[in-house]
This record gives sequence, structure tokens and C-alpha cells, in this order.
Amino acid sequence: MAAISAGEFERIFKEFYKPLCLFALRFTEKMEDAEDVVQQVFADVWDKNSHDMVIANFKSYLYQAVRNRSLTLIAQSSDMLQTTECIADIEDLSEEEQIYQSERDARLWAAIDGLPAERKKIFLLSKRDGLKYQEIAEELHISIKTVENQMGKALKTLRETVIRIYCFFFS
Repeated sequence: MAAISAGEFERIFKEFYKPLCLFALRFTEKMEDAEDVVQQVFADVWDKNSHDMVIANFKSYLYQAVRNRSLTLIAQSSDMLQTTECIADIEDLSEEEQIYQSERDARLWAAIDGLPAERKKIFLLSKRDGLKYQEIAEELHISIKTVENQMGKALKTLRETVIRIYCFFFS
């Protein structure tokens, strides 16, 4: 493969950025660190490209580079005990399984991002932040019934997305 164009690089960036961030997040446990790792990997790839270095399999290279950079980052962090426990769990998965999970997670987050703004807010307050429906209703100044209805609609949409993801990966 010859050096890639700026347009092709942008396409690759858009395709892999979110899955790679989720992959890095499994190691770093902080979204800012995960994004920094992925951005640095893409900067390195662009640098290699501008020096006419050929990367045969972009997808494999990107995931391996993100993994290595993430491990380097956490090795330099001060709270090694907690992080190394996390690494042990991650290491149990094959690279292919880790890539599959990252891509699946990226598709699911894309579906969550696609929810209407208020429905997304209610869903995240419940599932991400662990608030009860009553707490969500109080925080947003809406009725519990509204929270229940919006959660039902969000879960229905996300169930359909999960089914599509399953069909995509296993068809």
C-alpha cells in the first residue's frame, strides 16, 4: 500500500476513532486519556505516512498501537495496583474479541447519541449515573410517568440496535 491521501486518512480516522477510543478506555479508564492515546496514534500514523512508511493492515496496526500506548500510559501512572487488576481482565480476551467489543460498543454509543436529547439525558442519568426514576424526575422537574415512558422508548430503540449489531457481526 502506497502513502495514503489526506481524504483517505480522514475516512480512516472517522471510521476508527470512536471504536479505538472505547478500546483504549478499557485500559486507561479515563475518556480523556483514551482520546489522547488515540489522537497520538493517528498523529504517529500520519507522520509515518508523510515519511512514506507503509502500513500493511491499518486496522490491526491501529488497535495494536492503541493497546501499546495505553499500556505505556498506565505503566507511568501512579495508581498501578488498580490499573493492573483491570489489565488482567482485558488480557483474557483475544485481540479479535477486544476489537469486536470495541466496535460493538461504538455502535451502541452511536445509537445512544442518536436518541432525542431529553430521552438520552434520562437514559444516561438512569444507566450511567445509576439514578432511580424518582430521582431523575426530581432532577429534571418532570413526572415519574414521563421518565418511565422515555426510558421505555429508549430501551426499545436500543434493543433494536443491539439486534442489528448482532445480525451484522454474526451474519
